[in-house]
Amino acid sequence: MRDKIAILFLFIILIVSCTVKQIKEGEGRPVPSKDAYYLYAIGYNAEREGRWEDALEYYHEALKIDPSSPYLKIQISYMLLRTGKVTEAITAAEEIVKTETDYVPALMLLGELYNSQKRPEEAIKVYERVLEIEPDKQEAALFLSVLYASQQDYDKAIELLERLVRKTPDNYMAMYFLGSAHINKGEIEKASEYFQKALDQKPGFDAAYINLGLISEMKEDLKKAEEYYRKAVDINPHNIQARERLAQIYIKMKTKDKAIEQFEKMSTQIPANTDIHRILGVLYFEDRQYDRAIEEFRIVLEAKPGNVPARYYLAISLEEIGRNEEAISELRKIILQEPKNISAFIHLGYLYSKLKREDDAIAIYEEILSFEKDKPEVYLYLGISYLYKKDYEKAEAVFKDALSRFKDNDELNFNLAIVFEKTNRFDEMVLYLKKTIEINPKHADALNYLGYSYADKGINLEEARALINKALELKPDSGYIIDSLGWVYFKMGHYDEAMKVLQRAAEIVKDDPVLYEHIGDVYSSRGLKERAKEFWEKALKLHEKEEGLKERVERKIKELGHGEVEKK
Repeated sequence: MRDKIAILFLFIILIVSCTVKQIKEGEGRPVPSKDAYYLYAIGYNAEREGRWEDALEYYHEALKIDPSSPYLKIQISYMLLRTGKVTEAITAAEEIVKTETDYVPALMLLGELYNSQKRPEEAIKVYERVLEIEPDKQEAALFLSVLYASQQDYDKAIELLERLVRKTPDNYMAMYFLGSAHINKGEIEKASEYFQKALDQKPGFDAAYINLGLISEMKEDLKKAEEYYRKAVDINPHNIQARERLAQIYIKMKTKDKAIEQFEKMSTQIPANTDIHRILGVLYFEDRQYDRAIEEFRIVLEAKPGNVPARYYLAISLEEIGRNEEAISELRKIILQEPKNISAFIHLGYLYSKLKREDDAIAIYEEILSFEKDKPEVYLYLGISYLYKKDYEKAEAVFKDALSRFKDNDELNFNLAIVFEKTNRFDEMVLYLKKTIEINPKHADALNYLGYSYADKGINLEEARALINKALELKPDSGYIIDSLGWVYFKMGHYDEAMKVLQRAAEIVKDDPVLYEHIGDVYSSRGLKERAKEFWEKALKLHEKEEGLKERVERKIKELGHGEVEKK
């Protein structure tokens, strides 16, 4: 080990000697003493080992022996930067430049420091000074061109870079920056040309492929963009930007499995990046991989408990796999964090209704109305909750209150019509169904409801058929609307047509007691009593789904002459 250190010291001394010799010969500066060399060498070794505070101390000691050495001063400035003393580093570099006005290494460092502190105008002046001293200094020209571009002075950046390319045609970074300047000017064909030239000089230049991919996206050529991003990823599998762009292309191309694959790899490469976990969670959610989505959202929330969108997605994912109580808990956490988060409140109310906890749902919707009265959907959900409870009086009050604020809301008018139907006020029901259709002529449910109501009463049957057929145009696969059409045919006495239509409805809806009742009614009208009884008994097994059905169907069975219906 001692031999290695000795060799290292000799190597460092040789380098410093050459540097100082150049300074002396070129600018008449004195040669530092051997003691200064020795302290510098120890400091340099400490720097290489990452002991920057120690290195700084040795460089200061060396400077005391050789106070005129600009090289030592610049090393001190670098160490101040590395130890986080940026202001002191800038001051030290500025002091060097005051006395050593043409010392390029100090100017280059000062330009870097100004740029890091978002002082572009001062950085520009420094790099311009460097190019006055050394017109062929490629690094200064590149840095300066980037600074010009950052100030949106693209023409100046392009002029500087083109001059650099003429002097050094193999400078692929100059080609790359020229492409970047042209892309910022919107000159994408010119930009493509320079990025391709950069690749001609350096075929494995992944950044050039990324920019060619971006240009392809601008042209909406997703397949070409995918090709370029894929090349960038193949060259550098750790290029997160290329992999993320590739993933976004897959999302646009609706190939979620490939997008997920890319985000999974990014997640492995930078596991602490919560944005990647969040996006991956959303992709899993959209792909219905809810268990995996939950894992990703929990990772996000562990790092960022206040991330409301992630918690909302977590709640919905939990709901999707039937973990409703956990979903409720997560929604409650959102509301604690954001007491007026309407989305969380509404979804919580929906979940309560889904679990048949109507009182809890009602409490949620009423809480929303305590601070937000301008959203008609809140009144709608509150009124529907009262409908589910069969509290028609309160449901009517809610809908009427809402309609005093939002008179042209089709859903509010429609649901008030349902209240009137439930409370046997036929004329008022018809009035509000017609108003719903007037507001929204494509309201399929209102068209069907009105047509079925006419048919059920045996009135306006031609109009009823027209209304239901219009509803079917809007929802051609709705078993309930097909059932309504069958019921119209039955009321019109077209029993064969009615049976065909009702059987088609039964192929779509397999658990509707009213539909089975209707089929039984058709069989009964055709004198097929056993078949009628069979379907009426199917209806009775599902009677809880339809208020009043049990008594009505039992009466029909008794009228067949079969006596007491068998208890199921």
